[in-house]
Amino acid sequence: MEFRVKKLILPIVMAIAGLFAIGVVVQNYNYKSPTTIRELTVTYQEGVTGEAHKPGDTITLPTGITQVFLKLRLTDDNASYTIKGDKDFKDGNNTLTVNVLGADKKSNTDYTLTLIKPKLAGWCEQNPEKIKLYNDDYELADIYQDLSLAYLDERLPEIQANLSCFSDLLQTYVNENY
Repeated sequence: MEFRVKKLILPIVMAIAGLFAIGVVVQNYNYKSPTTIRELTVTYQEGVTGEAHKPGDTITLPTGITQVFLKLRLTDDNASYTIKGDKDFKDGNNTLTVNVLGADKKSNTDYTLTLIKPKLAGWCEQNPEKIKLYNDDYELADIYQDLSLAYLDERLPEIQANLSCFSDLLQTYVNENY
């Protein structure tokens, strides 16, 4: 009987060591696997739901935008991220970088978006349809006495950047209320 127990000790020790090794591999995989972006939205007003984008996308900014706001969901809720390049854009291409740091505080990955800020010169001439639409929307809201003009919120940066393109009534409203 003693001989049988001695024969079984080595296989038992090997089985325990194997299970321990599998546990270490699984733990290292789980804690050192790269964290990625599950969901990314970009908007031009804080607190407003934006459009879905993927890392690597190129986004042409509306005129007058000086900052973008991102909402991110990562594949690991314990990971963190930092954002650089989300404001103070120059004309042309701008790079926005999201650095994702894994929960292990070791793995990190940079994801980028290209933001294109259009030049303002000639905007009025290039956008007569928008000018007419915004003026008509304002006139219609004014007729129905919709003083909140909620539609204006998303368009406001573009209107403010090109205010002289719009009707005197809309210019007055923007100057007095914003």
